[in-house]
Amino acid sequence: MEFLLQVVWTGPGRLAVDAAVNVACWCDTDHASHDVDVFSRAVADLALLPQAFRVGTERLIGWPADPRDADCWRAEAGLRISAPRPGVRG
Repeated sequence: MEFLLQVVWTGPGRLAVDAAVNVACWCDTDHASHDVDVFSRAVADLALLPQAFRVGTERLIGWPADPRDADCWRAEAGLRISAPRPGVRG
């Protein structure tokens, strides 16, 4: 389980603050992880970037108060909650 907070470019001169809870996945396609709870705030005016970052940070700080077991997050997102046994698909 990972927690992500970042400022990203969304286009020329356009920014957003993104935060997410990310869990490893056991999908047949090896894409490694899923964002299971996401916050994104587009910033139309760069003067609003600190406010958007503060809101994203507050959400990030709140996540550890939620379940700390990645399987709880996987179940909520409808993902497989346990690793497949070797040689077993699906």
